[in-house]
Amino acid sequence: MNHERDSAVAAVRNLYARQAHLIDSGQHDDWAHTFTKDGQFHSPTYGQPAIGYEQLAGISKAFSQAAQKSGERHRHLVDNIWVVECDETRAQVRAYLSIVATKEAGETRILRNVTLDDQFAMTEQGCHVSRRTVTY
Repeated sequence: MNHERDSAVAAVRNLYARQAHLIDSGQHDDWAHTFTKDGQFHSPTYGQPAIGYEQLAGISKAFSQAAQKSGERHRHLVDNIWVVECDETRAQVRAYLSIVATKEAGETRILRNVTLDDQFAMTEQGCHVSRRTVTY
């Protein structure tokens, strides 16, 4: 049993939950700061990669604006988290992400179901995503 690795895996899983709650509740800057200072977000949904806190916060804002425009509540559901590699300084993780939309008195529908390929930086301040690649 490797307690350090188990602790790192728990931190990664907690970060995914934290990210989902932050972006879904419109805490744009806090969501952006779950990435490293030069963190990258590559997704076909948004076209060009977002790099750095300001552009990352812009991704979060665009997500919230799309939900508001459609009159829906959009939520991120992260599942099947697989920590492929992990040591004291970095981790490589794959996970599935579903984004669902709900209306107050309506049905829930799946907007996207994608794969996350993430690189994490593990530091004394915790774990942060250094690069996220989203694929369909």
